[in-house]
Amino acid sequence: MGAGVIPLTVYQGEVLFLFQKTFTGRKVGHLIDFGGGLGDGEDYRSTAVREFVEETETMYLADDLKVARRSEERIRQQIKDVDELFEQTLTAHPHWWRRRQTDNPEKPKDWRTYFIEFPWRDISALNSEWESDTSGRFKKRRELVWVEGERLLDIYMHTPDLLWKRVRQLEQAQPLIHDIRTSLLTD
Repeated sequence: MGAGVIPLTVYQGEVLFLFQKTFTGRKVGHLIDFGGGLGDGEDYRSTAVREFVEETETMYLADDLKVARRSEERIRQQIKDVDELFEQTLTAHPHWWRRRQTDNPEKPKDWRTYFIEFPWRDISALNSEWESDTSGRFKKRRELVWVEGERLLDIYMHTPDLLWKRVRQLEQAQPLIHDIRTSLLTD
């Protein structure tokens, strides 16, 4: 059981989707959502919120990247802000989430991924912080990547192996991405 989020934004007339890449482990070489297992007392949404804050090491919403780090206090502060972004998006678009499909209907995957609108941020400074970390400030080196919506649809159609399996396995992801693009570009 788990949950994740694929942040999205509109920037310069394009809908962009935010993914991460890692440099070690089994997910290397894939575009990955921000997600993980449900913690004690968590529901899908609160898990997705927490996972985003933890996996971005509190940098995405930080005013000062030099002091951003993964501490209980900073995580708690940012969870409130990210939860508000979830609330705004899901109030306007309650269907902007997908289950993970399964090959075996007898054993469904208990997973939800939310597509949530975030403020745009130039991620180059965040990526630079991860790349230059020599003090062990961060739990794991990551790289954030904005992917244009049309490109993401193309990946799903032609090169789905570029996506981490839980992203690749989202039910009806392509129609949802198309719906998101249409909704945000015509508002």
